[in-house]
Amino acid sequence: MHSGPLEKIKVNEVEVDFVGLKLFINHQWHDIEARQLGLLKLLIENHGKAVSRNDIMNSLWRDTIVSDNSVSQAITQLRRSLGDDKGTPRFIKTVPRVGYQLIAELEYPELSEPELKQRRKSKKQSIIVALLSSLSAIAVTLFLVHINQPELAAPSYQYESRLTSTPGPENYIRYSPDGRYLAFSQISEDRRHMDLAVYDADTQSVHTIKNTGYSEEAPEWSPTGDWLVYFRHDPFTCEIRLMTVKNPVETWRISPDRHLAFCEPGFTREKIHWLDDNTLYFQAWKNSRPTLNKLTLDVSSTPKVSKEEQLEQFSPILMDIDKSSNQALIVERKSTVNQLKLVDLNNLNEQIISVSEKDYWGLNWHIPGQSFWLGNENLKLMSVNGQSEVVYQPLGFITDLDLNPVTKQLAHTEGLINVNLYTMNLEKHQESDEPGIRVSSAARTDVLPTLSSDGTQTAFISYQRRAIDGSHRAEIWLKNKYKKAATLLANLPERIQPRYLLWSPNGENLLLGDNKFKLYLINIFSKHMVPVISNYQGIDGVNWSEDGKSFTFTANHSDEAQLWRYSLQTETSELLSKLPNKNAENSEITLDNVKVLNPSYRNYTQSLADFLATTVQELLPVDSLLPSFALYRPFIYQNGIYYVVKQGHELTLYNYSFSDQLNTKIALLGNHEQDVHILLSLSASDDGKEVVYSKLEELETDISVQRPIARED
Repeated sequence: MHSGPLEKIKVNEVEVDFVGLKLFINHQWHDIEARQLGLLKLLIENHGKAVSRNDIMNSLWRDTIVSDNSVSQAITQLRRSLGDDKGTPRFIKTVPRVGYQLIAELEYPELSEPELKQRRKSKKQSIIVALLSSLSAIAVTLFLVHINQPELAAPSYQYESRLTSTPGPENYIRYSPDGRYLAFSQISEDRRHMDLAVYDADTQSVHTIKNTGYSEEAPEWSPTGDWLVYFRHDPFTCEIRLMTVKNPVETWRISPDRHLAFCEPGFTREKIHWLDDNTLYFQAWKNSRPTLNKLTLDVSSTPKVSKEEQLEQFSPILMDIDKSSNQALIVERKSTVNQLKLVDLNNLNEQIISVSEKDYWGLNWHIPGQSFWLGNENLKLMSVNGQSEVVYQPLGFITDLDLNPVTKQLAHTEGLINVNLYTMNLEKHQESDEPGIRVSSAARTDVLPTLSSDGTQTAFISYQRRAIDGSHRAEIWLKNKYKKAATLLANLPERIQPRYLLWSPNGENLLLGDNKFKLYLINIFSKHMVPVISNYQGIDGVNWSEDGKSFTFTANHSDEAQLWRYSLQTETSELLSKLPNKNAENSEITLDNVKVLNPSYRNYTQSLADFLATTVQELLPVDSLLPSFALYRPFIYQNGIYYVVKQGHELTLYNYSFSDQLNTKIALLGNHEQDVHILLSLSASDDGKEVVYSKLEELETDISVQRPIARED
């Protein structure tokens, strides 16, 4: 029999760590709640005996009055954590009219004194041998790495000059093969579309070369420098165009251009990569998913497409390709993280070299196959082996960069951004009015606004940093409609990255869901935040009860969907039922299905886009709503759906009414000039009369150049 404090034990094949509050199952540690471990410990102490429900209540809830149902919920949770089945139990057996009995085999980590002394001696010797072996292996490994792998050569750079100072953003910067010209896109004077421009290093002047009224973006030079290829698009069309730049730069604005290929309208664009005379890669979109497209060109006269291929195994949201080796850096979005891959386009072999929850910006090779530049909060040089060094710290953020192939100057776009909250009362609003009234501070990035049912209180997430990356120092704030100042509800640990906020119907509590499918409860009176759901897989479809005293959610267990209910009073979860497995792609989107949706559903925006496309397709202002919904998350209230559509760079608020099935234009919200990887969103009161939305504004980026400095030996 075990004596002394119980710290670790093996229950059947499950290792239990009472100190660390963990279970070791299938070669992986899992967190477990303290109350579940307390129940398990009680059953272990009475191994082979039935423990009554009263004994369990007295042990786990000594100072709290709870119902008999709390014991059933605790047993259900513990069985779930252990992977036990009530029908064929291997761990916990139900003893009718008595209680519960632990029937698992127990293995205590206890040895006899002679065995213990021998184990200590052997362990000491093993540690010494292992340590010496490890040190030798490390030394050999470091030596091999040193002689066989490239070191991260971080060059010294010094600020040289700023090339542009124009209101609004500049992006998609590209040096010409001879290093003289820097092509880029810049916002038009009316801020409704993007124009093509070129900086001439010889004359130190900027020339606008395309301002047709379309958005013309992502210019790329041919390997000879005689042609420019770029995207031209509006809300309804998109194509890749080609123009000659053989003549003096002053005449480029009147150079004829021609069609090269089609692209899908409405989606964001990434840089085009013209590798050699006959090969061009670009990011395309198929079924609302990014893919890598390859064009084979015939350049016998004017370049034209002879073959187009879709490499659907790649889904690039950002990429750079070295023209000499066909080595590509490709960023793909996988669930809640970004994967940076090294891809050999000659044989399509790929290797993951970095995984991050943060967004990647300004990706560009430095030394092909060895190191590359990254933007965002700082300018960083990274190696394909994981080394990194910050070279430059901007005031705001870096969105794009390119390396001069001749001078090795490093051009980058740098700027600032604000995301603020606006409210709108639709009973008083007229279409000629201003879009809304700002209610948040311009010194912060405020997102995920969520209105209470009666429309009087707005909860939102506020990031203290003005950098584009919003993963640091996040806070939850509360703004009362009748008070000027907002109040702080909670500070969030850096590990929590919020995805949605859900008000309880009684307006007393908020549920916060993060990108790891965990749920946190915030009481607006005590301002206390506690984790409530953390050890469930694939949490989806969170819904409050009508009285606000509980909520339901679905979770996955052994490839099975289950419906659970969490009670705020007992602080426990109860399994309600098992759910049939449904194919989300083939399930019918009906009005009843849509009305129960909220942002906690993983197919939320896709379902709404499908529903509206089916219901009012002929009334929609664009062919596909998904690009707009990827930018602005829509919101469902009692009698309809509020959503924002991006047409060109113009944002328009629409309302679809459930009762009369009408689609109505509500207001112009302004312009959205550049994608900055921040999810904007809407919310409304239950009656739809109060609306709150986040808005990106005051986006300013300029192009600057840094020059390399020779290092002194």
